[in-house]
Amino acid sequence: MEDNVKVRSYGQHIVQAPSDVSFCAGCNACEIVCALVHDGVVGPCYNRIFMEKGTQTMVSIINTCQQCSDHPCYEACARKDQALCLDEHGIAYINEEFCIGCKRCIKACVFDPPRINYIKSTDKTKRKAKKCDLCRNRPEGPACVQYCQVSCLSVSDK
Repeated sequence: MEDNVKVRSYGQHIVQAPSDVSFCAGCNACEIVCALVHDGVVGPCYNRIFMEKGTQTMVSIINTCQQCSDHPCYEACARKDQALCLDEHGIAYINEEFCIGCKRCIKACVFDPPRINYIKSTDKTKRKAKKCDLCRNRPEGPACVQYCQVSCLSVSDK
């Protein structure tokens, strides 16, 4: 391994059972319940978890924030500690009240496609970033894990 290759580490995050054994049928329940729990509405702009439906393999892949240990999205935020914050467990979350929709966090995301969503609106005040926060204020834990019909989602140990 080359010395300049940085090994990235992650915090707790949503994981899917390996695709070769996952029973994920691409029902979108995880995306729907995520949007409902956080925003009370459903739409592509409100997801914090993203599904890639397999068109040829019929295997769907779930993508969500990996809660990078070095938090590049947090470091890039123009309003760090107001709009993008870290809780006592190291979970990066967005405080939409202070998010100005500058997209710096999305550009800083190391994943392709980025794991941070964005509300597009002609009204600048409604433009906000949205990312998985593991339902940090929900006593039952992540809603996507709870409501996955085939139990293929869980929370990583680290």
